[in-house]
Amino acid sequence: MQLSLKTLLVFLVILNSFFISAQVTVGNGSYTTTFPGTDSAGRNGFPSGTPQLSGNAIGKPVPTNDWWSKLIKENHADNLFNYPMTMKTVNSGLVVTYIPWGVIDDIQPIIVGVGSLNQSQATVSDYSDWTVTMNWGNQFNATSGIGMPFIYFEKAASETASITINSGTVSVTNEMITVTDARNGGDFAIYAPIGSVWIQNGNTYTSSLNGNNYWSMAMIPLTASNVATVANEYKKYAYVFPTNTEVSWSFNESTSVVSSTFTATVDVKDGSVTHTNMLLGLLPHQWSNLASGSPVPIEHIYETARGQLKTLDGNSFSVQNTFKGILPTLPNLGHYSPSYSPAALDNKISQIENDALATWTDSYNEGQVMNRLIQTARIADETGNIEARDKIILTIKERLEDWLTYQSGEVAFLFYYNSTWSAMLGYPSGHGQDNNINDHHFHWGYFIHAAAFIEQFEPGWVNQWGD
Repeated sequence: MQLSLKTLLVFLVILNSFFISAQVTVGNGSYTTTFPGTDSAGRNGFPSGTPQLSGNAIGKPVPTNDWWSKLIKENHADNLFNYPMTMKTVNSGLVVTYIPWGVIDDIQPIIVGVGSLNQSQATVSDYSDWTVTMNWGNQFNATSGIGMPFIYFEKAASETASITINSGTVSVTNEMITVTDARNGGDFAIYAPIGSVWIQNGNTYTSSLNGNNYWSMAMIPLTASNVATVANEYKKYAYVFPTNTEVSWSFNESTSVVSSTFTATVDVKDGSVTHTNMLLGLLPHQWSNLASGSPVPIEHIYETARGQLKTLDGNSFSVQNTFKGILPTLPNLGHYSPSYSPAALDNKISQIENDALATWTDSYNEGQVMNRLIQTARIADETGNIEARDKIILTIKERLEDWLTYQSGEVAFLFYYNSTWSAMLGYPSGHGQDNNINDHHFHWGYFIHAAAFIEQFEPGWVNQWGD
């Protein structure tokens, strides 16, 4: 009997320590590191599997909202838009195409791979601030980056480079292949190492790469008057591979200037090549805010869904943005309009001020409704309706603090940290925020906005809840 009691006590101590360790306290708030389970309706999904990583990517925190994040959740990924190109992974390698708008389809203009590649899964073997390396069973990998007109390939020593070209007009000149009008007017150039030979068999071109293990591919600008001329011009960039990309930031509080420096570290694959710069692409929010003294993109221009992509012969550039503040709401200047009616505005506020937050909801709809209430409270504050404002502040604060606090056994209005995916999940979730690790950047954007709202009217709240 004494032994049984002792065993029971030990068990209870272990069980209690488990629950304590599962709850992580942060200021006045807390979250759980143990899946809380489903609610009465069977909601609260658990992210399945593990990140599909290999090589250098193993052990790194997993980015779940990057342009390539689909690669870590699914065996193959489509709609990989790096601007200007569109890509998807398949068993036989990387499909490269040009989709000016919409989503990728089943047409495969160009497939880049090796030999008889047939891998049912492509993993992420490395990534940096704006590049990713996709890997097919260590037989073949491809590196692509946002705004990069080039894709960079490497293969295992025993493999043979293979390009399958299903559409477009093909021309082979020594180590270079050009493909005109492969899809939607997109033209491409493929560069094997100098001295290489491409062997054609039907619509497939193979090469031993002159004993090397690398090659690259570029999209030619749609505005190029002569594809061959630009393809030859681009050859100087073909052997300059990115090994890392990094963005460093600084903020000058006295001037409110945010400075960002983008730097690519490179590996020049061919020792006879004297050019050591990449061809980098800058999107409008970058080239329109270049810092004084930064290199300027004066090379070719690509049209993309994000606006003009201007290219730079260089491995670094700097951007500066001045933060001029954001008004949380517009000032009460409506009385300058002849049709302005304070009474009508007060009536609108009165229709919302007593609204409660739903007990049956999810992280997405909760954020939207909180935003509606917050906007109303700020308008009420501007019009002097302090009673309505304070009602809404209380409503938001109570629910937000509930979300930011985990209590053992609860299954709703809580945060769970999943270490496998490096992801903070909120329950109840919405739109695949839990199972698919979807849309976290704007779900939690709503919550950060709500926290800023509370701090605006109750200064000091953030000292207890901000962390």
